Amino acid sequence: MKPKRLIAYTLTLLALLMAGSPLQATEETTLRKIRSLVQNGSVMLTSETGERLVWINADKRFVPASIIKIVTAMIARDLLGDEFRFSTGFYTNARGDLAIKGFGDPFLISDEIRIIAQQLRNSGVSRFNRIMLDQSYFAEDLAIPGLSKTSNPYDALNGALVVNFNTIQVQKRLSGKIVSAEQETPLTPLAAAKATAIARGKTGRINLSANKADCNRYAGELFAAIFREQGITIAHDAIGETAVDAAWQLRYMHRNPRALTDVLHGLLQYSNNFIANQIFLAIPQASDTATPASLQKSRRLFENHIRTRLDVADGELIMVEGSGISRGNRVTGNVMISILERFKPHAELLTPKDGHPIKSGTLTGVYNYAGYIRTGKGLRSFVIMLNQGKNHRDAILALLTNF
Repeated sequence: MKPKRLIAYTLTLLALLMAGSPLQATEETTLRKIRSLVQNGSVMLTSETGERLVWINADKRFVPASIIKIVTAMIARDLLGDEFRFSTGFYTNARGDLAIKGFGDPFLISDEIRIIAQQLRNSGVSRFNRIMLDQSYFAEDLAIPGLSKTSNPYDALNGALVVNFNTIQVQKRLSGKIVSAEQETPLTPLAAAKATAIARGKTGRINLSANKADCNRYAGELFAAIFREQGITIAHDAIGETAVDAAWQLRYMHRNPRALTDVLHGLLQYSNNFIANQIFLAIPQASDTATPASLQKSRRLFENHIRTRLDVADGELIMVEGSGISRGNRVTGNVMISILERFKPHAELLTPKDGHPIKSGTLTGVYNYAGYIRTGKGLRSFVIMLNQGKNHRDAILALLTNF
């Protein structure tokens, strides 16, 4: 090549390099669009192999809302293992009473109680004097921050022995007749009483947590109704309370057939606050049953795991409960993206959104997404946390998807 041509070629190449490639220009335009939509928030995106692609306000803490459930699920897997199963104990005494001790099973539902009744009947049980409930595995003064005493299912109260997520689903027909809205669930006296407030021709799911006594009463009534349906006689309708001690003999320890992986799938697919905090409270009990489950006990364990196992600095991830309903929870985008990288092998537990496994998190003024963008090369982890008045998360997600 002649000197003049060489010089011209070199100058042209330098100009192109200084101007940047068309691809770089497109990325810069996308970044500017994303930044224009973020008034107060963090947006993160990594490549399929974990390299940084988008990194906005990585070290600032934000309210995570329900995307914190991913953290709860990951720590549950770390500490309990995928095959962990929740239990419920059944004990009898010399008077023929049945004590039911709860160990925090979040999926103690009607179908499961029917299996329990069949197991007891098959073991030769045909009659009990009365049913007694033992709630001592969890502390009595549980108060999840962010929960309110409303009839909304997302405000369901946690406890050691809870049936059907502390909710009832009932229907009032046009004739005024009240029936259970679930084929597998018999109508109990308490459920019938609660259904009187429902308009004719309507079906409703009612949270019982406004009154803790209602939660206990419904658990006892549901066990009694299903036991009787399965041919077990309960002599007295009154439901009592007890603490299982040496006077009680273990008759049957029921282990829910749902392994932890299945429980976490339900948690993340339906964003169930009750399940999240049952897990949050129950995790420490797997290794320490000397004291009842409490928020303080769970917070200490989670904080220790976050600092030692996840190597997260103090203050970068704060969990006051496990569901995200509390605004006291805080996390940085940097920490959230690192957790998503660790959780990537379990991405299928998240809900598909346009083919991408994603978890949403929403409170008033909080509009978050976290999960994975599926590409031809694998999964890209991403976080969108917007703690602001305007909800631009879908627009930002579209920009990240095409980044």
